[in-house]
Amino acid sequence: MLGHVPRKVRRHSLETALRSMGYRTRGETFEVHGYRELRGQRRFHAKVETFGEDMVPKAAQIDLHIDKMNGDALGRHGYEVEGEVIQDEMDRIVQTILEARSTDTNRTTCPHCGKELFADHLENHLKIEHRRH
Repeated sequence: MLGHVPRKVRRHSLETALRSMGYRTRGETFEVHGYRELRGQRRFHAKVETFGEDMVPKAAQIDLHIDKMNGDALGRHGYEVEGEVIQDEMDRIVQTILEARSTDTNRTTCPHCGKELFADHLENHLKIEHRRH
């Protein structure tokens, strides 16, 4: 499923937005990849075009799909590109990017696991990931 970055955002803020949603990120020169595990040997795979710049432009392409891992030794796998689950996740990604500030002043680190995330996501992260209120 294809979507678009809703506004200009710094590359580092984009990576932090994905991490705050539970994605592992990997940056390449022209793209940011995010992976979030699902049940049953499946994972979300988000790829955002960055055009090699520090500032990701508005309307940059987001490619989101579900990888179906089948244990192939060469890493080959199938994928799903459409569906309600994928649409809901795309909406969450776009909303998280919209909530990200364009400055770098609103980041924090979880005191328990060291994960970098947006300060306003810390409370929910502690409740969900560490079961602390």
